[in-house]
Amino acid sequence: MTTTPPQASEEQSLSLVTCPYCDQEVPTGAFCGNCGSHLLDEGGRSRIHHFAASPTEQVFRMAIITTFFPHLPRRHAHLFRETFVAGVLLVILLSSLRLYAPALIAAVVLLPVLYLLYFYEVEVWEGHQLQVIAGTFGIGGVFGVAFSLGFGHIVKFTLDGTQQGPLFSGVLLPVVGQLCMLVGPLLFLRGRKTNEALDGLTFGVASALGFTAASVIAGYWHVLTAPLLGSVTTTEQIAGIVRAAILAGVVNAAATGIICASLWLRHHGRSRKRHDHFVLRLPSAVFVAFGFQIILGLITYYVTSILFDAILWAIGAAILLLWLRVTIHHALLEEGDGLVIGEPSACAECHHLVPTMYFCPMCGAARSAVLKPTRPGIVVAPQ
Repeated sequence: MTTTPPQASEEQSLSLVTCPYCDQEVPTGAFCGNCGSHLLDEGGRSRIHHFAASPTEQVFRMAIITTFFPHLPRRHAHLFRETFVAGVLLVILLSSLRLYAPALIAAVVLLPVLYLLYFYEVEVWEGHQLQVIAGTFGIGGVFGVAFSLGFGHIVKFTLDGTQQGPLFSGVLLPVVGQLCMLVGPLLFLRGRKTNEALDGLTFGVASALGFTAASVIAGYWHVLTAPLLGSVTTTEQIAGIVRAAILAGVVNAAATGIICASLWLRHHGRSRKRHDHFVLRLPSAVFVAFGFQIILGLITYYVTSILFDAILWAIGAAILLLWLRVTIHHALLEEGDGLVIGEPSACAECHHLVPTMYFCPMCGAARSAVLKPTRPGIVVAPQ
């Protein structure tokens, strides 16, 4: 395999080292620009202390923003993080004041609005934003309303308390709901310009958030049309709103994102078989996503305490979020074609001038996590 070094002046030369993990000659640095491994760490191949989308963070970290918004520049991440925290506090405050309808609305729109802002902030798909929004949020929302009215009201109320109740509410409802959230993303699966794992992740998360918001609005319409001021404030009511809108949104987005990221990596053939972690395999992704949906569905059916139900959902959301984060990390390490060493360009993460490769040799940031409109060009070296 040959490499094409960047064009340089006669006075400059590119210092190369052999990566012990991919056996390729790559520019000197803390990370291998080809496979992303950490060259100065014994556990360099997995690099669990340097998340591929945000190398300053560890992989096993509870971080909603850098997990669901991987293209977001680090300088803007804190704004989204603070907005999310403020939104959760607002929901709790409104619920404490017995303003349940406003609290529910705030909880429902929190994550979808943040994701729409993310779409326009990073311009993931230039010129196709409305098409993507309609195909993910829109289709997810339509299925969410149909799911809530058709299954959540008509059928569920008929079967709850019967012998078939656990099977329906704990198994069938979660499975059908998860399948509905996958419809929109599958429409974009064959797109040539949306062939990266992070594209699949974004489609999946957007569809899941649209589905969740629409299903909650349809299912809790009686709360939205009730008198503005509730009669009493209880911890159970606050927990119910947080569980139904926010925690369910995180669970659905993480589960759908896990499947879509693995599906995109598999379908578009971008796997280099160097970081072929078991979490990337589609059967594992499907098993985990549907399995957690069923477990949480059974918990909601059998657990009578709304507060305890919300706590268990929070635990499930945390586990799924970490699983998604591991999936993203290994998918970014796995993606690519051949060894390439492009022209020097400034890394969007650490701002060092480095040869353009799939990973920054200085900080290890994956090129797939850089804003698409600002990415420097890369040309695959001939085999």
